[in-house]
Amino acid sequence: MPKNQKNRRRKSHAERERIKQKKAASGASYTSAQSGAVHHHQGPEIGPVDGAGFGVDRRADMGTASALIGACVERCKPCQASLADQVLSGDRLVVASLAGSVYSLLPSIGSVCSPATERFHAVAQESARSGSGREVLAAVEALSAEDLEALLEDTLDTWAAAAAPSPAPAAPAASSDAGAEQDEETPRQYTAMSGTAYLMSAGADQLLSTEEMAELAQLAERSAAAGTPVVCFLCDQPIDVTAEPEVHIGLSARTVDVDGTELDTVQPVWTHPACGRTRIWPWPELMAERQRRGLPVAQEDRQPERVPRQGARNADYTHFSLARNPGGGGMVPLVLVEPGEPDEYGTEGYLAARLSEGLKPVDLTGGEPFPVLDGWQLRCERGRMVSVMRAGAGAWYQQEGGYATPGNWRQAARTQRKALFLVVPAGSVGDRQGDDWLAAMSRTAEAGHLLGGLVAVRGTLS
Repeated sequence: MPKNQKNRRRKSHAERERIKQKKAASGASYTSAQSGAVHHHQGPEIGPVDGAGFGVDRRADMGTASALIGACVERCKPCQASLADQVLSGDRLVVASLAGSVYSLLPSIGSVCSPATERFHAVAQESARSGSGREVLAAVEALSAEDLEALLEDTLDTWAAAAAPSPAPAAPAASSDAGAEQDEETPRQYTAMSGTAYLMSAGADQLLSTEEMAELAQLAERSAAAGTPVVCFLCDQPIDVTAEPEVHIGLSARTVDVDGTELDTVQPVWTHPACGRTRIWPWPELMAERQRRGLPVAQEDRQPERVPRQGARNADYTHFSLARNPGGGGMVPLVLVEPGEPDEYGTEGYLAARLSEGLKPVDLTGGEPFPVLDGWQLRCERGRMVSVMRAGAGAWYQQEGGYATPGNWRQAARTQRKALFLVVPAGSVGDRQGDDWLAAMSRTAEAGHLLGGLVAVRGTLS
């Protein structure tokens, strides 16, 4: 090899190492680290962890984990991504310490955490009773990469909530200061004079205007002042908005008959946080849930008992293609997922569930930019798509062994590092090909049944 070529290679390697070290120290992206525009996030002061309590002879530096919590509090997504990658690829004692300190103290973890976190919580509770952290570290070290990431995300949600500064005093009127920068899957928040936080379900903006959503919080305040408080839909008890720190507002769309005329209506579904997380409800499912809880239901709204399906289930349909991004940047990889079995509450049930998760209607005509789904990611291993992950909820969709992806799809994914993720109700598209497939997609989109958005692509593509 010519001498000057060797020198250039040494210099290139040295430069990469310098940037790598700078990135590791700052938690910034490659571009930010190279330009010097790094971020510094002050998280809670967490000293080094002595591994003796976990049955190992080593110490874990918690500096990166502390900065990661700070980035979560300040909603700095580039730093969250780079710092999380460092924590996930580092000593698992760090994650064991973060998660163990949280879940050994919490008696319950609610209903929105990942299955991995549910299993870990049981281990942490038992560890708290025995006084030994060996099982905690062993449980973390046994996790797959995906489950480790899900556990870290759930843990960060709790740490960030505890480390966040106290909210500023509320404005005199209800406001929507949660803003457009909030995560798509995060409920919109309104704060009223009483200090109560009203959490509106993700997807509510597809059924109501911004003004109508804000008016619901004002309605609760006015009703309380008039002595007729709003009532929780899942326990039939009044909601004291002057005492509750949070009130959840879901929605249910239904068709009602008014003097022989059918009208489409949207009804607010008020709930205590302990009764049910805010979401979009199909009316039959809401009635079925009231029946399950022993609450009264009008005769015409009573739902038949659901009979579990017997026999083999139809396989899901997955299709890979490319789509031109109307927002610029060329072609993006596209993946369409259609369940093999219909939702038990039909198309309305499927769409309600997907809207509640933060998925958005997608326009494939090029007239509107593709929506961005913050907190979602598509995971690949050696070029095969293995799962779709949702922040705070673990794997939304996964396939053992993964799906093989076309070469042009992988090339676009390497270039874009994002993909257009689409979902449709069962029976919408199926295994149709060519013009039939495109026609079926067009009909589905025109009906408003094509949901999804741009998600990050993570993992290995070759």
